Amino acid sequence: NGRYSLQVADADGENPLTMVSSKEPIISPAWSPDGSKIAYVSFEKKKPIIYVQSLSGQRSVLASFKGNNSAPAWSPDGTKLAIVLTYAANSQVYTINADGTDLKLLTKSSAIDTEPTWSPDANWIYFSSDRGGRPQIYKVSSSGGEVERVTFEGGYNLSPRISPDGKLLAMVRNDGGKFRVALQDLTSGQVQVLSEGAQDESPSFAPNGRVLLYATRAGGHGALAAVSADGRVKQRLNESGGDIREPAWGPLIK
Repeated sequence: NGRYSLQVADADGENPLTMVSSKEPIISPAWSPDGSKIAYVSFEKKKPIIYVQSLSGQRSVLASFKGNNSAPAWSPDGTKLAIVLTYAANSQVYTINADGTDLKLLTKSSAIDTEPTWSPDANWIYFSSDRGGRPQIYKVSSSGGEVERVTFEGGYNLSPRISPDGKLLAMVRNDGGKFRVALQDLTSGQVQVLSEGAQDESPSFAPNGRVLLYATRAGGHGALAAVSADGRVKQRLNESGGDIREPAWGPLIK
């Protein structure tokens, strides 16, 4: 009905609770490691701004720099976030403290660098970039330095997510004109396509690393689906109405 909302639900998609609602888009939700807060991007001020909001409803602005502020990703210890800014030029990856201080440029290229995600040991930040001509996954040390290309199979890979054990890379790849969730073994480089849709996106690992949640299209609108990491078990989550996009699986609360 012309509104966007950020919702938190049970792992099976039931009991959705609206965290924030707006007439403008809300995108890119990211859970803090302790499960107490969510970073997200809102367009309510007519430009993309990154907010951090607690589950109790308190929120603050993390990044509202000149240009676009997007793609927040928490460090494993929750003290920093990787974000994407068009602060000085085209989209580049930065790191920033969780309180909004100490902004640092991490990547510097004439390409579009975006969609950062941290390795579980916090040593690396993976991101997608078209610096090679078409979107592929790269990584850079979380302290900066030389960039390394990670994906070589296929001409179009984006939306990286690393498994909790750090061994697998989930991504979205263009598979014969269809966008599907794929998994790459970071040791062997072997790639397996897991999903079967035509417009699948936003893969997110379960805390145990055995299942991936992702967004797909069903009946002309966005829906949630899940697939086991070995690709054998696939399921569609219950519908809660509306057009559902960009799922993020919350952490295991200890």
